[in-house]
Amino acid sequence: MNLEKHLDRAEQALERGQPDFAIELCDQVLDFAPGDARAAELLVRAALEGGAAGVLGKLGAKGGGLLSKVARLARNPEAEARNLRRAFLRNPGDAALGVQWADALERAGHEGGALGVCRALAEVDAEAAKRAGRLAAARGRVDEALAFYEKALAVDPRDTEAMRARKNLAAEQALRSGGSEGSGLDTEAFLRAARGEDGPPPSA
Repeated sequence: MNLEKHLDRAEQALERGQPDFAIELCDQVLDFAPGDARAAELLVRAALEGGAAGVLGKLGAKGGGLLSKVARLARNPEAEARNLRRAFLRNPGDAALGVQWADALERAGHEGGALGVCRALAEVDAEAAKRAGRLAAARGRVDEALAFYEKALAVDPRDTEAMRARKNLAAEQALRSGGSEGSGLDTEAFLRAARGEDGPPPSA
């Protein structure tokens, strides 16, 4: 299977207003490559546009939530992610299911796929936006991470976790651009702390 060709067709289907066909194509790709970021993002976008209702029978989406719980108990994040994908397709309005799918993908080592899911959900769900921010920051994409935290705050302006993460990432961005010169600040220590690796950031 040519995965990229499948995803090109899925993107074209979404642009033509055929989200159900886009979901079918993305689901096939995710069966082969469960951590594919583009496929995960396109599938979520298509589901949010109402495509899931037309493909549930074909995809065998029943029982996804229960099976995912069994897989979690069995400590099988790959199976858990697959079943949560099905559960999300049954309930695309439930962003929490999408976040759970992303969590299972991350535990299975598919951080890219988790970021794809959360990127698509970030517009409508603060938790997804924060998780996307954390995943982007872990990849060194500070600008992208900051944008995700802004989305989280647009959904919930009082979210202290998002405010704190945005502040720390803004400090990291300033340090990377040379803002620490002559300050006597241990830049590497600050960057580690800003990512939550060594406790709170040291004061300037």
